[in-house]
Amino acid sequence: MAISATPYTTPTIDRIILAGYKRASLVPIEYSIGADSQWEARAAHGRETLNRILAEAASEKFFEYFVNLDVLDLVVDTTSYTLDADILNIIDDGSYIPASNDPEEEQTSGETPVKPMSAFRWNQLSGKNSRGIPMHYFLERNNQNATGALQLHVWPVPSETGKIRFRTHRIPGSSSVGSDDPDFKRHWEKWAVLALAYEFMQDTAMPLDERGAMRQDRDIAFEKIKSYDSNNQGPDVVYVHTTPWFGRCL
Repeated sequence: MAISATPYTTPTIDRIILAGYKRASLVPIEYSIGADSQWEARAAHGRETLNRILAEAASEKFFEYFVNLDVLDLVVDTTSYTLDADILNIIDDGSYIPASNDPEEEQTSGETPVKPMSAFRWNQLSGKNSRGIPMHYFLERNNQNATGALQLHVWPVPSETGKIRFRTHRIPGSSSVGSDDPDFKRHWEKWAVLALAYEFMQDTAMPLDERGAMRQDRDIAFEKIKSYDSNNQGPDVVYVHTTPWFGRCL
């Protein structure tokens, strides 16, 4: 039998926020967007709260939704590059794409790994001016530029206009416009509503037992969506020490 229903779509940001207020029992069930003069203040607070919730969730490596494949164009004799402001981190090794593949970035040949290194190790390099195919990179997170974007350094100094493909961990899109769609998948909706409800209950100092029950519901929903949005393969663990390592791994 054919299904005549249209596919479900994620509600707008403001509808998610409204559902959070209702779940926290802070507005009546029949309350609607723009129902009174307090809605705009409630909505503004909800949008800021949702921004914080999603920013925190994005730091979970489980969420492949926030991971992209990005390609960095290298410049001959240039070792330092400012990454896009929405990049939170680089995951594991990069892959160097030789200039002979240009402009192709996917169906390539001759790729070699570009591995992370610590700032300490880079600082100890005796030949920082060595030229060749980049084999290592390290990230600076010290706000060298006005946007706070990450600064990436490669070594050796690029000797050709190749590229490096990285898996990048991005910051979620803004939730500051209520009519926009939220930056998450459809099946995250229940978790987002529960997470908002818990934060609203915290903000209004509702009874501790009620907040505890809501937090438990939120955490259960969070565990469920992680099972759908994580990579099926185990993550590679990369240890980067800022000082020399004199111990041993067992």
